[in-house]
Amino acid sequence: MSDHPVLLHSSSKGGTIHSYPLSGGKRSFSRFLGCYLGRCKFCNDFDEATAFLQNIETGELIQPSIQ
Repeated sequence: MSDHPVLLHSSSKGGTIHSYPLSGGKRSFSRFLGCYLGRCKFCNDFDEATAFLQNIETGELIQPSIQ
C-alpha cells in the first residue's frame, strides 16, 4: 500500500475523491476523501464518497449562510 493519497476520481465540476492508506493497530486499511470547494468528508468506501460528492455538487448538502 502506498504511503501517499491517490487521486481516484475528478468530476467535471472540480470535485475529487482520493484514497488514503491508514494503519491502526495491527492492520492497514483505506479511507476515501471526497472534496468539493473546500468541503471534505472521509468515507468508508468509494460509493459513499461518490454519493457525498454528487450531493454536495448539486447543492443538497450546502448549509444556508447565517445572516
